[in-house]
Amino acid sequence: MNANDRATIVTLLRAGTSTDAIQQHVDASVGEIAAIAEVEGLTKAHAKKTDTPLPDLDPHMVLALAALAWGENHHTARIRKLAARTAAGLTELAQLQRDAAQIEAAERQVAELTQTLTQAQNRLRSLKTNGGKPGPQAAAAEADVPDDKRQRDEIRAWARERGMPVSQVGSISKQVMDEWRKHNAAAATADQRQAG
Repeated sequence: MNANDRATIVTLLRAGTSTDAIQQHVDASVGEIAAIAEVEGLTKAHAKKTDTPLPDLDPHMVLALAALAWGENHHTARIRKLAARTAAGLTELAQLQRDAAQIEAAERQVAELTQTLTQAQNRLRSLKTNGGKPGPQAAAAEADVPDDKRQRDEIRAWARERGMPVSQVGSISKQVMDEWRKHNAAAATADQRQAG
């Protein structure tokens, strides 16, 4: 048995692949597979001793990674080049995924800070209007934009359906919020009439 076959067996064992399934991909006896599992600490007895279970891995992904490892060490230049291109593509995808996650986190942060700023500006405006005393409009001004992100997303989707201009993130205009409240009030009134 060569090193690539052994590495494939170890990878498949770590993924929880059965002995029969391993034998479909690697020419190895049940005894050889059992011996490798014992040496690597991958038997059922070993699994019971570990506190942290191995993550569930898609067997197709395990086989793809095993094929990639096999290709990277192959004696044929064409296969090594194909494996190198595949590895480079996977690396690029992983980087794009990390970048997208960072952008999404930054957008969320900007939206939260924009909402906080909008509420503070509304409160300041209310205080200035009422000579430093919070007026009855202060609570309404601070409540212009809901704190719940799902509700803000729902309001944005509702506004877009009606052709109203609304930003992806940040504050929602007073006009949109007023229309949203009117819509909800009308729907509540209709529900009360049907119930009564």
